[in-house]
Amino acid sequence: MKIIILSQAYYPDTVSVSQHLTDLAESLVENGHEVRVITSVFGYDSHERFEKKEIHNGVIIKRFYHTNFGKRSFLFRAVNFLTFNLFLFFRTVRLRSKYDLVIGLTFPPFSALVGVLIAKIKKVPYYYWVMDLQPELAIASGLIKKNSLSDKFFSIIGNFIIRNSDHIISLDRFMTSHLLSRGANQGKISEIPVWPVSQDIYEGDRLTNPFRIQNKFEDRLVVMFSGNHAYVHPLDTLLNASDVLKSDPRFLFAFVGGGVRKKDVSDFKKLNSLENISQHPFQPRSNFHISIGASDLQVVVMGQGQVGFTHPNKIYGAMILGRPILYIGPLQSHVTDILVHLEGNIVVEHGDVDGLVDKLTEFVNLSPQIRYQIGEKNKSFAFKNFSAQSLRQSVVSCIEKSVH
Repeated sequence: MKIIILSQAYYPDTVSVSQHLTDLAESLVENGHEVRVITSVFGYDSHERFEKKEIHNGVIIKRFYHTNFGKRSFLFRAVNFLTFNLFLFFRTVRLRSKYDLVIGLTFPPFSALVGVLIAKIKKVPYYYWVMDLQPELAIASGLIKKNSLSDKFFSIIGNFIIRNSDHIISLDRFMTSHLLSRGANQGKISEIPVWPVSQDIYEGDRLTNPFRIQNKFEDRLVVMFSGNHAYVHPLDTLLNASDVLKSDPRFLFAFVGGGVRKKDVSDFKKLNSLENISQHPFQPRSNFHISIGASDLQVVVMGQGQVGFTHPNKIYGAMILGRPILYIGPLQSHVTDILVHLEGNIVVEHGDVDGLVDKLTEFVNLSPQIRYQIGEKNKSFAFKNFSAQSLRQSVVSCIEKSVH
């Protein structure tokens, strides 16, 4: 089978979508399919520029230029999305080679519309991998207003994509329910979570972890947020807790990665003169097991009102690496569906700074052995339920079945 994949991010980009899509494309190649990826020449959250043409692990990668004005301005982001999708359409529709299937994602907005249109023009199936849902996520994040013209426009486009997809992958039960409410066909939805992307596991002692030593974490309890600092990951509750605990030398709050809200962390740290906050750049995928392994608590954040519209997946990587979880978000979500089976992890709602401080204080008073056992139980649960190999193959099998 010849497959075209449309996405703004792909290898060697470090954002989560890129890593999962790269895994999927390479798994499809391993199963004997020919895979071509049409993507951006720019790093999604970096100043990198990649080669326009490349073959990596058997996947043919074609990259193109578009506007790249940055992400601090909503207008600039909109222009970037518009030019990316226009160029994506023309680059793909001009392809002379025949293919059997188009795979697209919800990233960036409207790229799935391009995929549906291309599939209709070429008379092939369109396979929709849903990572988030618009306009609901943008509304919940405060980027657009409910019942506004933008809301109505995004809803019309989104419903068209959902109803014209030949098969849809949903990431959790909440997302599936919402897709059905927007007109998806029950028989055309497969519910498969994304998988951990760490390529290895750090087995050493926490105090001899290279990332911990390099950054002088010492024996402090490291509460780490690792990943994209996006609008959909509100960090206010965590930051306010760090301010309350600034006089307690046992704590360090580490923020690893980039994104539009990285500056918010820097500004909060400076405004409140916080020495218990440290910031670090995105780590390469090959180093995830080291950087995440340097933490004592891995932070997973889901914004209020976002359940079913997005799916923070860092919980899988943190658990497979044996890290206890600190979840900040709604009390009913795919994250709590997991943590309800595992004692010792921390769950708080947004705004409950006092509750978070209390639970962090309780956690730091646990013996290292008990904290280690919490992480080990997480790891065992993740290996049993979220094996990368098993979940990747589930998606591949789903694609193959949906076409035949």
